[in-house]
Amino acid sequence: MTRFPDPARSRAVLIGASTFSEAGGLPSMPAVSNNLEGLHAALTSSTTGSLAAERCTLLKDPAATSEIGQALARNSEATDVLFVYYSGHGLVDERGRLYLSLSSTKPDQLRWTALPFDFLREEIAASPAVIRVLVLDCCFSGRAVEAMSGPNGVISGQIDIAGTYTMTSAPANGTSYAPAGAKYTAFTDALLRALRSEEYNESFKDEEYKVSLTLDEVFREVDLRLLERGLPRPQRRAINAAGSLMLTKSRQVDAPLINIQAGHRFSTRRQAHDAGVHRPLQAGICGTRKTGAESIVLSGGYKDDEDHGDVIIYTGHGGQDQAGNQIRDQSLDDSGNAALVTSYLEGFPVRVIRGWQSASPYAPSKGYRYDGLYRVTSYGSKTSLDGFLIWQFRLEACEGTPLPEMKQQGVLDDLMESKIERVTARKKSRGIDQSERVAATVQRIVHSNATHRQVKELHDNRCQICSVRIEVPGGSYSEGAHLQALESPHNGPDTAGNVLCLCPNCHVMLDAGAIVLNDDLNVIRAGEEVGVLNTHPQHTIDLECVKQHRNRWSDVE
Repeated sequence: MTRFPDPARSRAVLIGASTFSEAGGLPSMPAVSNNLEGLHAALTSSTTGSLAAERCTLLKDPAATSEIGQALARNSEATDVLFVYYSGHGLVDERGRLYLSLSSTKPDQLRWTALPFDFLREEIAASPAVIRVLVLDCCFSGRAVEAMSGPNGVISGQIDIAGTYTMTSAPANGTSYAPAGAKYTAFTDALLRALRSEEYNESFKDEEYKVSLTLDEVFREVDLRLLERGLPRPQRRAINAAGSLMLTKSRQVDAPLINIQAGHRFSTRRQAHDAGVHRPLQAGICGTRKTGAESIVLSGGYKDDEDHGDVIIYTGHGGQDQAGNQIRDQSLDDSGNAALVTSYLEGFPVRVIRGWQSASPYAPSKGYRYDGLYRVTSYGSKTSLDGFLIWQFRLEACEGTPLPEMKQQGVLDDLMESKIERVTARKKSRGIDQSERVAATVQRIVHSNATHRQVKELHDNRCQICSVRIEVPGGSYSEGAHLQALESPHNGPDTAGNVLCLCPNCHVMLDAGAIVLNDDLNVIRAGEEVGVLNTHPQHTIDLECVKQHRNRWSDVE
């Protein structure tokens, strides 16, 4: 279950070695000092940080291991979360043991002038904190790469600390990068961008709309950013630790309410942003894996999009170059694509905005137009016109959403003829079957609210009756089911105690009275007890709702 650190019981130690003596032979790295300042600001911000400034120790250019030991000792009172970060040179000795550089480090005297990683490891292991987060941003020499080139890697074996979530800047046999003239090292730059929730639109600067990411989501964003730049990929190891911990907060997680009717026009993306209809200024998808997709823009960015008015086949995000050509496969780990998967699984509506750039017959002739609410009813993968794997999402207009107006026939004919010619030519040149279809999975629409999501999260989407957990690409699926129906004449409470986490089969049987519960939470099917309801200590079932549901079906043969 996602949560933030308890500020009163959590501590952080940020360590960086950026300046080295010329005699030592290690190059100085000014970016490391900026790393510390940037991370300190992110973690302790009065509006979005999760830690108190006085409980976040900043240790720049320590000259001796004792300075690090004293800093860690002062944070031994951390009983909830301990966050430890190191940035600098990482070196190994002839036996493959990892050392972290200090300002006084001499590569030929590691045992006496650098911090043995084992020392740091032992200090972290001794911490009483429930969760220990360790982040290593180390640059390795060629000698280190050689020593760590085995299948398991030296670092992987040394950082296994129970209860610790560890993130490193590169594989065991890879190097980390500090680009010349850059403000931050490559890894920490990506880390800070993820913590600031810039994952779906780099130009999106409005602090009030930032969203929170879990440690797992932060890692995925860092990984994607480094991959897109062709840099070594980071590594992650979670040993009995919660990847759902969030280190930075949002001022506003939920989408802002809007009072704009379908058909409303905007001259620019900025106007749509200011109205809260589509908040990013460049990205086509607004949302995250956690919150789902708030809105999408159809603006001709992907050749494989299809627009039939009340049905849209929308190509996911990622893998394009500046010219709009697909140059690599798309992934459901991309935050925009993951957001659309969440909207599919939870039945969330998505705002649709059409832009003039699209060749769609339903696109406006100029500017942008808000065309109402749609639901993601299926999704699947296929090979794009450029020959790479893409993910496509089928969106259908919600009830009450009007069919958008079409362009004038002359303009429409020119656009459609041009598009058909381009698509046909591309398919023929690649030998692609004209009848190709997207492989997809379709679900019935099940509405989900915050109470449902809370219950499903507690049970990790595992059915409380049959224990089934339905795995789908990009996530898992379950349904929130009310015991006592909310509508009249039942008037049940919209509380967690009146909601069960169920698979679709058990949901249908519960709603139809084929399954009821007794007051001991035994499951009764066709008059026979078949097992006991799976429960969670934080999810107390309301027995009055159980009784009301049972009584509703007691007279049914």
